Amino acid sequence: MAISLEQWEQKTQLTETELQSVYDLQDACEELPLPTNWISSSPALAKSSSGVRTPESFSNATLTPLNAGALSSRLTALTTRPRSSTNLLVETTAADSEFQARSAHGIGSEKPIESLQQFFDWFALMESEMEKDQEDVYRNYLSVVSLYRESCDGFLMDLKTTSELFDELGSEYGYVEKRTRSLQTACEKLLNEQDRLIKLADALAERLAYFNQLEPIAKLFNSPGDDICLHQDFVPMLQKLDECIEYMQQHLKYRDAELYLMRFRQCMTRGMTVVKMYLVTTIKSLGYDIYKQISKPTDQQPLALSKQTTLFYVKFKMISSTIKPLSIELEKRCEGHKEYQSLYQDILNAYFQTRQNLLGPIISRKIQELSPYGDLLSFARNGCAYMMNLCMDEFNLFYNFFRSGEDELYSFLDLLTSYLYDYLRPRIIHENNISVLSELCSIFQMYILRDESLAADDNTMDDNERHKLEFGHLIQNVLEDAQARLVFRAQTYIDNDIQKYQPKSKDYEMHAATANDNITKTSIVLEGSKAMGTTTIMNSEVPATLSIEEDDNTTKSQQTNSSSVSSSDSPLGQGTDSLCGWFPTLQKTLWILSKLYHCVQTVVFEDLAQHVVSLCNESLKNAAEVITVKKSRLDSQVFLIKHLLVLKEQLAPFEANLVHSGKTLDFSHVTDTLNSFQQNRSLIFNPNALIGLAQKGMPRVVEISLDSRRDIDRELKRVCEDFIMDCVQGASEPLTNFMIKISTVRSDAIETQKSLIKDIQDTEDQFKESTSERIRFVLKKLREYVNDYKIENILMKPIQTNILDQYKIFFQKVQIDLNIKETSIMSIESMAVWLSQLKDQLEENHINK
Repeated sequence: MAISLEQWEQKTQLTETELQSVYDLQDACEELPLPTNWISSSPALAKSSSGVRTPESFSNATLTPLNAGALSSRLTALTTRPRSSTNLLVETTAADSEFQARSAHGIGSEKPIESLQQFFDWFALMESEMEKDQEDVYRNYLSVVSLYRESCDGFLMDLKTTSELFDELGSEYGYVEKRTRSLQTACEKLLNEQDRLIKLADALAERLAYFNQLEPIAKLFNSPGDDICLHQDFVPMLQKLDECIEYMQQHLKYRDAELYLMRFRQCMTRGMTVVKMYLVTTIKSLGYDIYKQISKPTDQQPLALSKQTTLFYVKFKMISSTIKPLSIELEKRCEGHKEYQSLYQDILNAYFQTRQNLLGPIISRKIQELSPYGDLLSFARNGCAYMMNLCMDEFNLFYNFFRSGEDELYSFLDLLTSYLYDYLRPRIIHENNISVLSELCSIFQMYILRDESLAADDNTMDDNERHKLEFGHLIQNVLEDAQARLVFRAQTYIDNDIQKYQPKSKDYEMHAATANDNITKTSIVLEGSKAMGTTTIMNSEVPATLSIEEDDNTTKSQQTNSSSVSSSDSPLGQGTDSLCGWFPTLQKTLWILSKLYHCVQTVVFEDLAQHVVSLCNESLKNAAEVITVKKSRLDSQVFLIKHLLVLKEQLAPFEANLVHSGKTLDFSHVTDTLNSFQQNRSLIFNPNALIGLAQKGMPRVVEISLDSRRDIDRELKRVCEDFIMDCVQGASEPLTNFMIKISTVRSDAIETQKSLIKDIQDTEDQFKESTSERIRFVLKKLREYVNDYKIENILMKPIQTNILDQYKIFFQKVQIDLNIKETSIMSIESMAVWLSQLKDQLEENHINK
């Protein structure tokens, strides 16, 4: 830092001793030369990096010759140097001269300092310069600060001027913006007004476009000629007319909208009338031309099939491409407009009338050619096949002309089918052959099944592909007549040949024919109808019927054509086949069920089946009672077991519920009430008693349910149990007699016990003999009636078990109750083995025979 002169002088004041040393040193310096770098290394002359001497340079001063210590050290070094008088003087003189010159130059003096005054002058000069150099820093800083202040003042003046300019510019910009916004607002208003006017003009033009359509539409529809509907602009005009009518209906508030709506409707009615007149005229003209060709006087022979196809179908299909678009246009506008529906109906009537006039004579001639007075089944097959092909062609041709009207189409096809129905119905009514009626129902039902299969396939088809002919609907009346006749004949057959059947003596001897090995076994199997052959065009499954298969060891022929078998020629139907081994009512029951199954409605079949099975069951039980009187109880049981098993087995293929539910009157409580009055006749004069009689004496309606299958199972179970118990009782009769005998014997009598041993052995022998004879007899009867190894095992197993149980009781009585150990009777295990061996031996002997 800078110091003042007074401070410098205070710091530089020396004591007298020090001052004397300085003077001595000055004198020595005057005699010695000074180094050249002494000035530059002096702290008093040090300069700053800027060339200005500052007070701070003194604080960083290093050791210099002016330092007293350093100067003393130098002088000491000089005094120690060896010198000679001559050389020393010379050297000293030279060195002093050189040193003085350098020192003077170094300290900025023109000449070397030789005296103390010169030194003080120089020192004062240096001090003034130092002070001046120290003040230069402040002066320079002051000048720089002054310059900065002047610059800032100028900058502030510029900012003030600029701010004033900006304020002026902002005010001018606000004015311009205000004017611009007002101009923009005015322009936007004009544009909005322009858009509104344009939209208004467009809306007016759009609305007026519907009104302007009236003139060209009326001009086109009122053009002369019958073929104006063929004009290329006719159909587009109809579509525009629809749009105009719809628009007028939606905007009735417009001026003259109702008037224009009325005129548009008049134009639509005119257009639809033109379409109807053209279509009716075209169809009738074509029909009349074809009728003239087929009714020429020179043509005595009927038309060939190819020519008929050409006239009746090819020519009609040629005009269908023109008629169908117009009929579709009329059909689309029929909904909600009765007048258009009437026009469309007139077209359909004209089409169907024309087709009927053309096809009627051809169909009648063809049905007459099919020999209606020959075989009924052949006529039905051929007639149905012909009518189905004809109806299929008509069905397809109709949809080439029209898109809707299926109800009218089926009415027309039903009218065509009535030609066949008129020939079939009288013959069906007078037909008495149940087989023919059953096969006839199967023929008709095949077409019903075909319709059901097609209906199932329609679920995966498009709407355009779902037009399929349901021919079964057209022959439904014929099928119902055939089913009604079949049910009537079946009821008559059930009443006369099953319910009122009087068995003959030989009917009870049918089992004897099966005693030999060369018998003919008849079985009933479920199979499809085979009478259709190749004449049918059906691919669906046919109703299942029951037919007879006769398996013979020598003859393998089968009668499969049920259509050629009549009820009078069928052994199964009449129940006269003695080789069958079945009771006649059973044969007749299964035969009539086979003819009714899948040929009548399920409800009707179940009702008839339950009735006929119940009658068959009753007839078999009655026959079993007769056999009991004529032969034996065992024969009747085996007879009934066999026939009930056959009936149960053969009813399995019939997938029907043989349950009859009905209502009947219950008079049981009426009888009790009358009995009470009879016992106490005084109640007759009691009014309350008479009222109670009126209330309690009325018969009650009771619901009943008859299950034929359950009745068969119940009866079969009862017969089998009786058969087993009778066989067991016959075989164990010696054991029963012995048990009765020993019940009266005293156990403590020794002589009685000895006699019992012999009786026990005799009883065992008798038991074995009776068991052998009974089992042999039972097996013989089973083979005579049933002749089924499986059923034999089923029946013989419980018989053996019960016989063994009786012997077990006998054995326990002897061994435990009587306490007789000396006997050699067989054990229970041995007896079981003996019974098994006995049965195997009897079967082996039967096989060897």
